[in-house]
Amino acid sequence: MRKLISFCILTGSVIICLYPFLWMFLSSFKTNREIYQPTLLFPENFEIDSYQSLFSEQYLPFYSFFSNSLFISGLQALFATLITAAAAFVFAKYSFRGKSFLFGVAILVILIPKQAMAVPLFDWMLWLGLQGTSWSLIFPGIASGLGIVFFTQVFRKIPNELLELAKVEGFSIPRTFFLILPLVAPSLITYGLLHFILSWQEHLLPLLLLDDENTTLPIALSKLRDSSHRIPESVGMAAATISLFPVVILFAVCFRKMKTALVHLSLS
Repeated sequence: MRKLISFCILTGSVIICLYPFLWMFLSSFKTNREIYQPTLLFPENFEIDSYQSLFSEQYLPFYSFFSNSLFISGLQALFATLITAAAAFVFAKYSFRGKSFLFGVAILVILIPKQAMAVPLFDWMLWLGLQGTSWSLIFPGIASGLGIVFFTQVFRKIPNELLELAKVEGFSIPRTFFLILPLVAPSLITYGLLHFILSWQEHLLPLLLLDDENTTLPIALSKLRDSSHRIPESVGMAAATISLFPVVILFAVCFRKMKTALVHLSLS
């Protein structure tokens, strides 16, 4: 009976969570009249006109915005993972003056909302001459207090004997760090995926820092909202559906590694 109740509760929760995404996907095949009926789940006819209009770039340069989002989110996740992991390795395994203060600054970065840093970031990128380019979003995203805290906990579980052995062999700190990286591969993949998702769904900073030509896909989706209804609502639904593909594919590929990393952290 307990298993049956748990199954029913979980099934209901899954249905509640998946229903909005299913409605969005099916709405990409609907007419405006059908979309304005929220209780209507399935369209009368499955028309692919919305996807054809989207891929033909009839209403906006979809491929350009999609590639911009992949470029920004991918590089930001890659650099943030490597840099925060390197910083956390030093925090976890070495002692130096000002260590507690710097770690407190990393925690403070997590607590400060992005809205408070938006204007200083805009001025900084303008001073560097990067405002409007993709790099104006990549560079600020590399600094992640969350990544430092996360990887510090990960590297603390690495035995100190490995570092002593590397020191006896004459390895430098950077070389020791890269030798240890394979041991924390699940954690690297987990954080990289989480950072990619957060960057992919970011709205405030791309809206403030990027030019219209270099904007990301989530911001570009707003251009498909037309009060005159010149652009069918199904085109926006199709674009929103496709925007989920990179996140879903990465999550499916990295799920096992993520599960391993999260289990290890929960046991620590």
